[in-house]
Amino acid sequence: MSRRFWSRFVLISVLAAAVQVIAPLGVNPALAAPAPARSAAATGYDVSYPQCSSSLPVNPAFAIVGVNGGLAYSSNPCFKTEYAWASNATSTTQPHVSLYLNTGNPGPVASSHWPPANTTTPQPCDGTWSASCAYDYGWLAAQDSFKRASPSTGVAAARAAPWWLDVETANSWSTDTSTNRADLQGAIDGLKALGVGSIGIYSTASMWSQITGASTSASPLNDPFRALPNWVPGARSAKDAPTLCKRSFAGGPVKLVQYPSAGFDGDYACF
Repeated sequence: MSRRFWSRFVLISVLAAAVQVIAPLGVNPALAAPAPARSAAATGYDVSYPQCSSSLPVNPAFAIVGVNGGLAYSSNPCFKTEYAWASNATSTTQPHVSLYLNTGNPGPVASSHWPPANTTTPQPCDGTWSASCAYDYGWLAAQDSFKRASPSTGVAAARAAPWWLDVETANSWSTDTSTNRADLQGAIDGLKALGVGSIGIYSTASMWSQITGASTSASPLNDPFRALPNWVPGARSAKDAPTLCKRSFAGGPVKLVQYPSAGFDGDYACF
């Protein structure tokens, strides 16, 4: 989901495994109580700019649509089309459309969007690669992503949709992990200030550790993020996906697990 984007889409399904009932001797099988079917959680797709030229799957169960073009302060050129496609999702248990934005902490040299000296909102910033300036960058970048999405979604729908922060090492980060954590906190708070009610994090355990310094999900460094749902990539298939539903990287509950599906990325809903 960043510049090194794995294609993301989803295999729609509701699987039922019928349990065969063997009637005891002398019992009419037609009168035997049927065993309940076991329903699998709904599955979906995530898409963004790499899928602009692709034929999107028919009748997705749910979908997560990327707002950016791989970097903060950029646009997914087919966001409007992909959002309209996602709006026709069919799940009765999952939000039909979620959104995700790219994150990063590039510093004042690498980014023309770095907050300048004497910035006072949301935190005082002197223009350096400090925790307060990184917080401001995250805040402002997240609000920029919201503003890029809202013309297509409408402000009310953008607020109501779940948002995910895409946290990957392919984007630029500081070696000072405290400023990276400040940046992510700024992004979370920036979305909350706009009225977004549901915010989660997409990453892997290794990337999250490298970026934030939190080497385990139980690390105290995860305390500011512990309540947020996690979206975990790395499953080998839809069948394998449920086994990752307990593998939180930031301490929060695992909401989604990503897996490859016929050249796209499928997403399994853990709850």
